[in-house]
Amino acid sequence: MDDSSISRLTRPALLLIAVLWLHFFWCLVPSWRFGEYYEYGFMVPPLAFAFAWQRIGLMAGVEARPWLPGKRWDLLMTAGWLLLALTMIPLRVIETGDPLWRPPLHLHGIAVTAVTHLLLARIKGWRFSVFLMPVTLFAWSAVPYLGQIEAALVRNLTGIVISLSREGFLLFGQPVEQIGERLVLGGEVVDVTDGCSGIRSFQSLLMAALFFGELLGLKAGWRVMMVAVAVGIAILTNTGRAIYLASVRFSRGPEAFEAVHDSAGHVAFGLAALVMLVTAKLFTGTWFTPRSGKRVLVRRSTAGPELPPPPSA
Repeated sequence: MDDSSISRLTRPALLLIAVLWLHFFWCLVPSWRFGEYYEYGFMVPPLAFAFAWQRIGLMAGVEARPWLPGKRWDLLMTAGWLLLALTMIPLRVIETGDPLWRPPLHLHGIAVTAVTHLLLARIKGWRFSVFLMPVTLFAWSAVPYLGQIEAALVRNLTGIVISLSREGFLLFGQPVEQIGERLVLGGEVVDVTDGCSGIRSFQSLLMAALFFGELLGLKAGWRVMMVAVAVGIAILTNTGRAIYLASVRFSRGPEAFEAVHDSAGHVAFGLAALVMLVTAKLFTGTWFTPRSGKRVLVRRSTAGPELPPPPSA
């Protein structure tokens, strides 16, 4: 297969990849609509396609180095399409019967991801395929966790938030007790599991970390740091929210608690997202570069010193 045929296949291949991802996102819609922690998923598809379009444009002028040219590729792709078809048919039957069952969704996403990057490697090379990997990771931020993993995260994050909240109350001189997943002061009891599980902001801030990393073009190391910062900010903001809501419950009663519950969550997430943006900007280093400190490149001539003009007669 020559270069001209590869270029003719580029647009149909990219269109096929886009259709596969659109179909996968459509299968995730029930999880976004009816899931408890994944409402932000509706934002991910348009952002992911925009990021992919940007990266494809950046690699448009790069020389293509296709992977596995010739008959080996044809045999591999034939086997791959058969495997995808045999996999997708039972997966779609299962997803239609129970759209909230997560293992089929994960298998679906793995199949789409594998086909995507193998096809990109074929038409443009592995460099192009790896270059689009950050967009794939961002797209996966909209996929719900497996049930066991999600339950473990909720349980562990809730325990951390409750322990830190109690320490915060003790620091300010309020003898709050921790009984299981509850904070108790006098006769008032606050069930932190209902108010601040932690997984909602944890998931949203992970998506925000990947979003800001791609938007600002951070290096891989800084993107990993952004994910770590997102975890820390999620714990801190949920702890602050839990302390605030528990204080309202202890001092003003359950009616006031219910009245400020949702608004406190929105404010906490807004502050956390702002901190994520500031952190990403700091990682870019643009805020530390003085505007007047531009470097000037001076090229030295190798032809020797320039002679002065001859004196006029």
